[in-house]
Amino acid sequence: MRPLYIDGAPGCRVVLDEPALRVSVADKADQLFPMSRVSRVVCKGFVDWSISALLACADAGISVLFLEKNGELKARWLGRSNDRQLLTQRLIDLLARADGLALCENWMLSMEKLAARSFARRIGLMDWREIPVPTLRRQVFVSLGSEGRHRANLLENILHAELLVWLPEAGLAGDDEALMSNDLDLAVFMSRLLLWDFYPQLLDDQAITTEAPMQAMAVLFQQRADRGYLLFRSTINKLQQFLLSVS
Repeated sequence: MRPLYIDGAPGCRVVLDEPALRVSVADKADQLFPMSRVSRVVCKGFVDWSISALLACADAGISVLFLEKNGELKARWLGRSNDRQLLTQRLIDLLARADGLALCENWMLSMEKLAARSFARRIGLMDWREIPVPTLRRQVFVSLGSEGRHRANLLENILHAELLVWLPEAGLAGDDEALMSNDLDLAVFMSRLLLWDFYPQLLDDQAITTEAPMQAMAVLFQQRADRGYLLFRSTINKLQQFLLSVS
């Protein structure tokens, strides 16, 4: 199964042509994508979806992300998740405690500190052990420039789409209402966390291609997908250890 990336434009439409999604673009031949081969869908810009196509994606467990033209997340359509799993329940049990949310937030801050320090060390900063994460984030923001920030937004949402698949497979239902009611969006948090590992490539002027930004970031993700998944699994292992330590 592979992700489907749609770079939208006026006249772009997705309909159900069972058992496939039919993508129509003005002045181009329609394309069919069998749903059994689609893991998730990421749409950028204007893409008109039929209700039957969206409902079919939900039934098939296919999540759909809708991005603004600038790459910012606009909305997401979540496929059916499996029954609540063990890690999800442990996390919900922790959040039911008076100090649960604060403990989770501290853990997330510690994870981001690790990711940011790893990035700072890789690019050769002398003070990589001491530099505060907010300071480093501001420096990266400025260094990227407007085009780099646009590409970073796209890449972050490509990671987001992958995490909507990876999290349930790892035992975490990212769309669980009990988690979302506590403003604990694991897919958003982990996509921002994993993005630190891609910043060296995003900051490398030689890595900028003439491809459309959406396609260029999709290629960059695919080139590093195995490493991204290993980092994700490492984070899940750390989360499991954290939940066991506070239970």
